Amino acid sequence: METASDLTKLYLSEALVQLMKTKGFSKITNKNITDRAGFSHITIYRHFKTKEEILSYYLAGLFKRWKEGWQEGENIAYQLFNFFCQHREIIDLLYRAGQQYLLIEQLLACYDYCREDSPALAYSKVTVAYLIFGWCDEWYKRGMIETPEEMAKLCQLR
Repeated sequence: METASDLTKLYLSEALVQLMKTKGFSKITNKNITDRAGFSHITIYRHFKTKEEILSYYLAGLFKRWKEGWQEGENIAYQLFNFFCQHREIIDLLYRAGQQYLLIEQLLACYDYCREDSPALAYSKVTVAYLIFGWCDEWYKRGMIETPEEMAKLCQLR
C-alpha cells in the first residue's frame, strides 16, 4: 500500500518527466516541478535532494514493475531490450538530458548490488550491469534498429 509520502514522490517524479518533454533538464527548477505537481515549493525538499534523485526514483519504479513482470524462463536479455523499447520515451529523455547513467544504477539494483558485498561478488555484479548497459547504450545510439528478439540472439553469439 502506498503512503502519502510515496504518492508525493510519485507525483513529483512524474511532474519532472512531463517537464523534460518540453524543457531542457538543466533549465527545470524545483519550483517548476512542484508547480506542475500541485505542491508547495518546500515539498520537494522533504523528499529529494536533487533532480537526479527524482529521476532515479522514477526509474526505480519502472524497473521494479519490470522485474515483477519477468516471465519465468524467458531470456533476460530479451526482457531488457523489450523494456528499452516499451520505455523508449523515458530513455530518449534520459539521453537528451545526459542522465542515461542512471540506468546503470537501476541495473545494479536489479542485481541487489551492495557496497558490503564481497569484492568478488561486487565486481561480478558491476561487470554484468555495465556489460548489459553497454549493449543497450550502443543499441540506442544506433537507433534501436534491431528488434529485442534480434538483440537477444546477438547476445547469445560467442
